[in-house]
Amino acid sequence: MNYKKLFLASLLAIFTSAPSFATPVRLCNSTEFWPPYSFMKNDVMRGIHTEILDAAFADIGLDYELILLPWKRCQDRVAAGELDGIVGISYTEERGALFRFPSHKGEGDAITPLMPKQALSDVEFVVITHADTPAPASISVATLPEPVGVLLGYRSAGTIAEAGKQAQIVAKQSSLFQMLERGRIASVVALRGAAIHYVSRSEQPLVIHEPALWSTPHFLAFGRNVELDDTSVNRIWQAIARVRGNKGLMAQLQAKVTTELAPCFNEQTTCD
Repeated sequence: MNYKKLFLASLLAIFTSAPSFATPVRLCNSTEFWPPYSFMKNDVMRGIHTEILDAAFADIGLDYELILLPWKRCQDRVAAGELDGIVGISYTEERGALFRFPSHKGEGDAITPLMPKQALSDVEFVVITHADTPAPASISVATLPEPVGVLLGYRSAGTIAEAGKQAQIVAKQSSLFQMLERGRIASVVALRGAAIHYVSRSEQPLVIHEPALWSTPHFLAFGRNVELDDTSVNRIWQAIARVRGNKGLMAQLQAKVTTELAPCFNEQTTCD
């Protein structure tokens, strides 16, 4: 048997079966300040999500393009097939009908998202109140002081409303904290990194309550009306899983992001 020819034939089969990309994969990322996952610095998108994507796409030799839009427009354009994927989105059944998430077969015909393995991150949301507001007896949706401020387009807004809480849904995180400072709302549910940022800058005594209200995985999801096939998107998700599973690399990426983010918490520096 000619093992050299067999090896070359096997190698050729691998490369010819892999999907090819004539153009970069077009991903949409929100322009909202979401530290340490996404934030603008010197007009460039930074954060741990960007670092993971850079490493993952380099790992499989693909190029990607990042389009920056408000969160709702990101969802709309990816759902319409105008862009390929959306960065940092949590799973719901409604979103599962619009976007492809990394998944496996559950019982019967159910599809269950692979929450930790191929997610970009596990995102913590915390409760913030004014220091004059009595602390909740426990950290849960049921005990949130009302009205509760939440961000438009994010899963937390639906969760709060479904629980029957009086919710004030706002388009910008900075507006949420301004409303809390002025007493127009009694509490805010926000990303931990954003909460640290705004509480540290506030002239009012604001409090972040522990523990986190919840933690939820956020994914790179792909539109159902785009040309990328399942093989292609699975290669990308698997690359993300490899990056996140590399503890040494992740420590380097997180240290880099921490250094880049640090000036954003100083009064002299503005990060979007």
